[in-house]
Amino acid sequence: MKSGPEIALAFPRGGHQEVLIEGVLAYAADRNLDWSFVAALESPLLSIKDLARWRGDGILAAISTREEAECALTINTPLVNITSSFPDLPTPACIVDNRAIGRMAADHLVSKGFRNLLFYGLRDVNFSSERQAGFEEVLDEAGYQHDCFLDYPSYSDCDGDWLQKNHGLAEWLQGRKTPLGMFAVSDYRARAALDACRAAGLKVPEDIAVVGVDNEELVCSHVRPTLSSIARNDRLRGYRAAELLHRLMLGETVPRSTSIPPLEVVERDSTQIFAVSDARLRDAMEFLHRQMHEPDFTIDAVARHANVSRRWLEYAFRDSLRETPYQYLRRQRLARARWLLVEKPNQTIQRVALATGFTSAKQFAFTFKQEVGMSPREYRRTARS
Repeated sequence: MKSGPEIALAFPRGGHQEVLIEGVLAYAADRNLDWSFVAALESPLLSIKDLARWRGDGILAAISTREEAECALTINTPLVNITSSFPDLPTPACIVDNRAIGRMAADHLVSKGFRNLLFYGLRDVNFSSERQAGFEEVLDEAGYQHDCFLDYPSYSDCDGDWLQKNHGLAEWLQGRKTPLGMFAVSDYRARAALDACRAAGLKVPEDIAVVGVDNEELVCSHVRPTLSSIARNDRLRGYRAAELLHRLMLGETVPRSTSIPPLEVVERDSTQIFAVSDARLRDAMEFLHRQMHEPDFTIDAVARHANVSRRWLEYAFRDSLRETPYQYLRRQRLARARWLLVEKPNQTIQRVALATGFTSAKQFAFTFKQEVGMSPREYRRTARS
């Protein structure tokens, strides 16, 4: 006899999916739901195709193949998809906001001064196309040059041919005018890009800065140089997916698609550089990043440090970064604040404010809501839900 509703987790376990499961469990705990979970036994993967005759109560599934999509159409059990592989599938989905990821990558590289940018992605893969679209939207709006290298996915490669494909990326990179900023569609592709850069004789980050996606610790912190990456909010995705499934199980109507925005760029060595030709501006930017946590820090202090006038600094920032020094400083402070709100959950809002250069919690809360659209407390609760 079942003790409560049975929920099948029909997706590969491991990596960021483990964080997604944390969000599912958090939702069940918050609602005091007596859910029990069904997963594969020895295998790390349970497919929706294995559930055609299953008589459970709900399914969270990664629908990644045409066969799985066809199977989803025949299943009567409440079902929520957690991938964006088939955007036209009528099954409700809770997915990563891939366009927002692309835009975040572009904003990060542009804020570093890069004006010649590259996208390294996959052919005929929906999430890659969405990330590329978001990336290029930002660059087109700013009028910056960009190019792309689209590879075939390696799902079916079993003969080492992916090594030869990596040589193709290296050849594509050779002879390009530096400095370059590259956004790779995933951390694993970013890892391959680092190898290709070395083969092409490009130094990272001096000649080319590289940022990936997923913030996979195994990849990002154990390569040289360490890899900057966009952290997805998989815990929130799991929480929202469980909420959608619960509503379906109650007979409610739910949105067809729910998108979860990324958390932040986790910066490491691969983008820790400022791609501006003027040494004075580069010195000013480095000083700003070192001192921005000080509440009494001012733009005039930056100008004095770089031995330039305030007027010169304003023009230099506008010409190279398309924003004023104050706008740049505020954006960097808020990016640091978002990181602290998520990674330091026991730190008070007041301490976060002071640690990021704001004079008070009130000033911080006002600026944060103006920029992010919600209060710091709401952001922390949402990000960690």
